[in-house]
Amino acid sequence: MEAVRIPVIVSEDRRLVIDVPDSTPLGPADVVIVPRLNGTAAVGAARAGARTKLLAANFLVADLVAPPGVAPMAEEDIIRLGQLPSNDPGSEALVREDRGSY
Repeated sequence: MEAVRIPVIVSEDRRLVIDVPDSTPLGPADVVIVPRLNGTAAVGAARAGARTKLLAANFLVADLVAPPGVAPMAEEDIIRLGQLPSNDPGSEALVREDRGSY
């Protein structure tokens, strides 16, 4: 059976009155509230769906572990890897170099 999605707005009194479509089957049902906060719920659902499909197709590696005997990196080394060197020209200079004058 397919879910019936009815967009609603939760007002300050936290009450909902829901009119369901005539095609909704009679009998017991569940109401699930999924807040839409700036689209994060939709993004999470899309990500979960994509993850499920990728895992089923063996295109998602989910069991990455360090080889035995490898020590974890120190926090300062991880931070250093995320920083550009002091002599880095920046991406804007590299783009200008690639494009040339046009």
